[in-house]
Amino acid sequence: MTLKWLMMEPILIFVMTLPSNLSGMNPGKNFNVIMGGGRRQFSGVDLEDVEGEGYGYRTDGADLIGEWMNDKESRGSEYQYLTSGQSLRDFTDYNTEFFMGLFSSTHMEYNLEQTPEMDDPTLAEMTSKALQILNTKENGFVVFIEAGLVDHGHHGNKARQALDETLQLDAAVTAALELVDLDETLIIVTADHSHALTINGYPDRGHDIFGYGGHGHDGLYYSTLMYGTGPGYKEPDENGGRYDISEDDMTYEAYRFMAAAPETSSDHAGEDVTIYAAGPQAHLFRGLYQQNYIPHVLAYAACIGDGLKYCDTQH
Repeated sequence: MTLKWLMMEPILIFVMTLPSNLSGMNPGKNFNVIMGGGRRQFSGVDLEDVEGEGYGYRTDGADLIGEWMNDKESRGSEYQYLTSGQSLRDFTDYNTEFFMGLFSSTHMEYNLEQTPEMDDPTLAEMTSKALQILNTKENGFVVFIEAGLVDHGHHGNKARQALDETLQLDAAVTAALELVDLDETLIIVTADHSHALTINGYPDRGHDIFGYGGHGHDGLYYSTLMYGTGPGYKEPDENGGRYDISEDDMTYEAYRFMAAAPETSSDHAGEDVTIYAAGPQAHLFRGLYQQNYIPHVLAYAACIGDGLKYCDTQH
């Protein structure tokens, strides 16, 4: 049995390193599956985007997508490069050795702002296709899946979008659970930090969490969800009184919820974050740990790397 492990984090299978490292350097050029957005970072400023989303950003003249393809051809390896959600949904050649899908010129769009014209795949769709490809590998796999727009939404105080993207992560975890064998696959779900989002007031059971939490002593409403810092800060009125959010359309998907102090981007917070685990050696994730403990357990469980490994303890 070859152990596989997935790490799923609410921060899109996304380009997690410099594009040049993915196309022509180790270990990036040997990644079997790469998916996400950021296509413009792979192309020069004179190259129009394949979906008409402007031009590339590179000023060094490099065509990293072309370099990636050339590398695979020079090795005699089968590969596939896709740029749309529909092409990903239609893709079934899971025995391909290398796969790259860059589905947006920049960051992929929030689920609540998707349109048929954008044709971005969902995180769950990318997760499913990645696992169907990786499940064909004889020696197991390591895959990192990130819900990056959770973080983006909170930085903008866009709580409605951030929480919807958390649901997208939940759908991706469900998709993963349906495609792996937990007798041989360790799944980790965690985060690398929190955000200063608080739940306030005493709203009635069943009350819309995106609505009002109650009144301040000034008689004005405050929202159930509020941030410590960020662009959702509401300037006082001309008399110095608190901003009246009852005039706002809080149902707007990109509405910026109240923040205590103005910042162009909301700061991270400092509380502990949870880690969930299922599969072989999941019992080692109990209690309170520093985050650098996580990769050591993953390597131990998967019997990879130079440190202590579970396989070494079995005789």
